[in-house]
Amino acid sequence: EVSDHQFFLKYQVDMVIVPATTGQMGVLPGHVSTIAELKPGVLSVHEGNDITKYFVSSGFAFVHANSIADIVAVEAVPLDQIDPAAVQQGLAEFNAKLGSASTELEKAEAQIGVDVHSALNAALAG
Repeated sequence: EVSDHQFFLKYQVDMVIVPATTGQMGVLPGHVSTIAELKPGVLSVHEGNDITKYFVSSGFAFVHANSIADIVAVEAVPLDQIDPAAVQQGLAEFNAKLGSASTELEKAEAQIGVDVHSALNAALAG
């Protein structure tokens, strides 16, 4: 189920690896309850031998004691649907904006763009 701003994954899976701000976090059935903030990176969904990878820009993972994990991401795109050329172009554009930013807000917005596109780049190389 995908909307413009939020992405929900509802699967019964063997493991989900989320890009938490504290580092990669593997969630298995029976995981202790926890909340993790997501950073830009790759979310991997493992079902048997099948692994589906998504790029998430930010969000949260809510892990419940009943082996349910809710992943709420601002955006999540299947990794195989991302155009590497567009990522390179976006990274160049945000780096240029960062260089010419005159206000703190412009700098912050440009830095977020650089961070997300750098993480996308790393994910595609990955």
